[in-house]
Amino acid sequence: MSTISIFIVEDELLISANLRSQLQSFGYEVLGSSTKGEQCLQDIERLSKEGKEPQIVLMDIHLRGEMDGIETARRLVEKSNCAIIFLTGQSSKEIYERSFRIKPFGYLLKPIDMEQTKMTIEIAAYQRNLEIENLVYQKKLEVLLEERKRENDEITSLFKTIAENSLVGMTIIQEDRIVFANSHIAQLLGINMSELLTTDPYNLTGLIHADDREVMNNRLETRLNEADAPNASTYRIVRKDGSVVHLESYSRLIKYKGKPALHYLYFDITSYWDALKGKEN
Repeated sequence: MSTISIFIVEDELLISANLRSQLQSFGYEVLGSSTKGEQCLQDIERLSKEGKEPQIVLMDIHLRGEMDGIETARRLVEKSNCAIIFLTGQSSKEIYERSFRIKPFGYLLKPIDMEQTKMTIEIAAYQRNLEIENLVYQKKLEVLLEERKRENDEITSLFKTIAENSLVGMTIIQEDRIVFANSHIAQLLGINMSELLTTDPYNLTGLIHADDREVMNNRLETRLNEADAPNASTYRIVRKDGSVVHLESYSRLIKYKGKPALHYLYFDITSYWDALKGKEN
């Protein structure tokens, strides 16, 4: 276990020197001391730049100068990972209420009991290490989540690119509504995307050629209720402009957002039928 490093902020030089001596006799590393809050902030900033930020700061609440120990500690914890242990000669409610906002790692009442001091320092150092480990873990987790989000965004972007540029029409029908469609199926049906996504799929059967409509209505109903129903269909669509498109569709029962749905693929086979009709003629 590494040696615990300590910085002392105490305006009574005799107390500070005595405290330093006893802490060193316990095996702690005393990196320095200050008598004023302003000097403390400068000294610890310098130590931090040198890679020697103290683990523990013993902070006297009553200091000479413009800042008392509580204000000094507040500024210190904003820029460092030092664990603050307050030293005080009195235990007033006001002092504790102000200092609680700093989230100190302990309090020591003067005159200082060195055994109690040692125990408080050991506990504070342990808690500080746990907090730093948790922060490191949290940052690693945030990086991991960001990486996963970026991967998911890339996959989503790839899927959208493929779906929107596909030569195959695609829809997902769930609970009697179209929850997904790509632009190609809208083009095949001769309607715009917003109209397609707000139309009841049963109403779309009105686009099916009258000679194919009854068969397709029955097949859609069967497919929604029977997983092993036939999944391939060939039929004609009559667009609003009167043109006829021959479609071949394939459906599959899937789970979408935890609920059953039908995924359809649509192929335009009009040119095939036109070629076949030409041969027959």
